[in-house]
Amino acid sequence: MGAIELLSDLVSIPSTFPNEQKMGAYCRGKLTELGFSVRQFELPGSRPVLVASRGENPSLAFFGHMDTVPVYGSWDTDPYELVEKEGKLYGLGAGDMKGGIAAFLSALERSDAPAMVVLTSDEENNSAGSHLLSSHSDLFQGIKLMVSAEPAEHGNQEGSILLGRRGRAVYEVKVEGVSSHAAHLDRGVNAIEKAAELVCSLNKFPSKKNTEIGDQELFVREIFGANTSLSLPESATFQIDMHLVTGQTDESERSRLASFLRDVYGDCRVSVFDRGLPYNMPFYTSPENPEVHALRAVVHEVVGKASWSHGESVADDNVMAQMCPLISYGPVARNYHAANEYVDRQSILNCENIYSRLLSVIN
Repeated sequence: MGAIELLSDLVSIPSTFPNEQKMGAYCRGKLTELGFSVRQFELPGSRPVLVASRGENPSLAFFGHMDTVPVYGSWDTDPYELVEKEGKLYGLGAGDMKGGIAAFLSALERSDAPAMVVLTSDEENNSAGSHLLSSHSDLFQGIKLMVSAEPAEHGNQEGSILLGRRGRAVYEVKVEGVSSHAAHLDRGVNAIEKAAELVCSLNKFPSKKNTEIGDQELFVREIFGANTSLSLPESATFQIDMHLVTGQTDESERSRLASFLRDVYGDCRVSVFDRGLPYNMPFYTSPENPEVHALRAVVHEVVGKASWSHGESVADDNVMAQMCPLISYGPVARNYHAANEYVDRQSILNCENIYSRLLSVIN
């Protein structure tokens, strides 16, 4: 079965998180047909996370997530039917990231080389599937390179190999004031006003710039403070959403934020906002890695060009890259997370060819 036919099947299977069960069953069946031994882990609700292996001691792994976002906006076609127009294949998840999955499944059908395939649920939510696998990191000890088939980061740059991604963490800042009757403002400290001062000071926070994976950036995503009586509010909170770069962790940046904000107003506390799962940390895979070098040669051979890039935001890639070397190379796609999502037809066929050749090079 070719990559386009496989993609048609995958798009027809609704797999909006948290409903990846049918997609998991299809992929498990396909992998079994291809001679893989499939181990299934599960998130609550019987949501599948698959780790499949073929042959002895595979060095190369392919990664994909089975879930999609919901149908957003007004589509010109049925989101669950693959429709081709002028070389563009439209369908929900066609780009993010069923096109890439179809390409590597088809490549694996053309080859009997040893390989591993990892397919997760929940990437479009909190990456619960990949975080589940972090408890089984021993499964990936022999992997020299994991290729994530996420779509090309900038949508139209075929040949662009993504070496790393920024990470992410969310921080909660609690600001304490001093309550007083509003008729005596000089006797109190308005916590909301102090929180506002802290928010405005963030444009001077010493963010790390020009790293291999871009700039550290942050924004305030929530602020709250109130008092229902005729009194100054004695507390306020706000949250900071931050993209992390190379060498940073959620705790290292919590410490830096706390020091910076306390210099502005001492009576504040900064904590990592508990979302119930770890945050996805930044990663960078060196282009000097021999397997990455081999991939670059194959991409250049098939596409006629090859370049390095980095991801602006987080994905399951961030979690998997903590367990083995990982790069991202997938087909060209547009409008993912929006109406009329599509993937470029020729780029899927090119990816299928690249993955197939890579199977003969890395092992």
